[in-house]
Amino acid sequence: MDAAASYTVNEFCQAEKICRATYYNLKKAGKGPRVMRVGSQDRITSEARANWQRKREADAAAEAAE
Repeated sequence: MDAAASYTVNEFCQAEKICRATYYNLKKAGKGPRVMRVGSQDRITSEARANWQRKREADAAAEAAE
């Protein structure tokens, strides 16, 4: 996928190798990626995905340091 592209929720989950239930659990916990609404569909930009990955990595590092 090119850097300017965006993902549907299904595409994001496939790319991150997580199930939709995990995605929605993360979203409910305030740990989901930033989304934009396009019509009736949530989209996640490549930039939002990269930011989400960095935040999850930082969370994991903080937990490991405890």
